[in-house]
Amino acid sequence: MFDFLHNPPLNRELINMLGGDRVNMLSITPNAQQKSKKDNQALSETLHCAISRPFSFSLESFSFLLSLCEAYGRVGVIASANKMLYEASRTHNNCIQIIPNIDNGSVESGVREALSNGVKCFFVPYLNEDILTSNLYLDEILHSCFSVWDISYALALNLPLPKNANFMLINGENLGVLRGYGILCSKKSDFFGLSALSMYLEIENLYEVFIKAISLKQECSGIDYACRFFEHIKEILHDDVYRFYNTPKNTLPLGLVSSRARNLIQSLLFDDISLINGVDCLYGFSSPSFVLQLMGFSEDRARELLCLSFNNQNIDDTTIKESAIKIANNFLQLKKLQG
Repeated sequence: MFDFLHNPPLNRELINMLGGDRVNMLSITPNAQQKSKKDNQALSETLHCAISRPFSFSLESFSFLLSLCEAYGRVGVIASANKMLYEASRTHNNCIQIIPNIDNGSVESGVREALSNGVKCFFVPYLNEDILTSNLYLDEILHSCFSVWDISYALALNLPLPKNANFMLINGENLGVLRGYGILCSKKSDFFGLSALSMYLEIENLYEVFIKAISLKQECSGIDYACRFFEHIKEILHDDVYRFYNTPKNTLPLGLVSSRARNLIQSLLFDDISLINGVDCLYGFSSPSFVLQLMGFSEDRARELLCLSFNNQNIDDTTIKESAIKIANNFLQLKKLQG
């Protein structure tokens, strides 16, 4: 319910559109080629790009893309990016990881330092994982560099897109499509000379599926339920609850003092309230937020995080208030049990 960005409901109608009657699409036929080209153009134009191609968001696909981008020299990777990108960057000696500042959740100082050291290529998440702070301000700072932006969360929340990105990545997982289906969009049809990217296998109806998925997200209203939720839970828990950082609408990196968020998450499953402690929690890892720990937070402090996001198409004020009360009460019960 409140893990909308990371774990949205599957859109089975869109998923059923992926692929055809055979493993490989009949791309040799004129009709199939024409449809794929038309859908590709339509998706690219939606994102103000020239061409799109499939991208799987796997460790291997990120490693391949990083290898190509090393043609620009050293590559700066915002460490609070997609977990697979972060892990891939650690295997590349020519990559440097830029960690958000613990004081404000911003990566600006790290990016400016990288620029002063001659870095010309950057991988940027629109929102930093777990802490959910926005990096859109980097669009202007990096306007003269080669930049690869993950815009998945921006599309899910219907936020403005970066104007100066060279490549943009879209993770279908964040739009209700199965994990492993994604898109890489380029502002130039020749992929800025990275010719290896022009060799790829088409997936039947993939571009049409993403066009529809994006249009559905653009129907979201402008109500910010994150603020309303925080007001309700603050009324009950007072100093036991806090925000890690200020973040865009319908996102909330919530902290519960001296808590073990995983225990709270488990206690709420029976009430059909779904939450996460960060992407490590989402993937089933036992460790708390890797982002908070990279930033310098202790493991105990990282365990206080609830990474909340709200789908304002399927909730209302009553649901928000009732859920805030339930989460607060469960937290207080667990606090008593922990002594």
